Amino acid sequence: MPTFKHPCPYCGKFIDRAVAACPYCGQSDPFAPKRCQNCRKIIEDPEWVTCPSCGQSLIAPPPAAATATAGTPAPGAASAAPAATAGPPGGAAGAQAPPPPRPPLYKDPEPAAQPQIPAGKCSGCGAPMAAGARFCTVCGTMAG
Repeated sequence: MPTFKHPCPYCGKFIDRAVAACPYCGQSDPFAPKRCQNCRKIIEDPEWVTCPSCGQSLIAPPPAAATATAGTPAPGAASAAPAATAGPPGGAAGAQAPPPPRPPLYKDPEPAAQPQIPAGKCSGCGAPMAAGARFCTVCGTMAG
């Protein structure tokens, strides 16, 4: 009997639910609940950044930092270390300028300011008043 495939929660590719690891992203036991790497408590909310039980960070460190300890590289990391630190000759390794900002695809046109046409003069101060104005903007006298 054929089985239905389910999307991997980590990469989205459709895989069999009984796999031990996702063949696309390599995540071991992708359908098991996520657990803290330190105390193995089940992480109930994927939005959590620290474990509520032990306080360990739930954000995965970069792979190079996870395999190497303070000053001594892991056995498999020795060959990858020179390639990671190699940069342009005479320049800083990995220091690149951010790309320039892209202009917006569509910009709403700004409405043109409509000039106010004086329709009359204020009876109190004589200042020009716009058409349909009920009060003078200079002295506050009611039009009428």
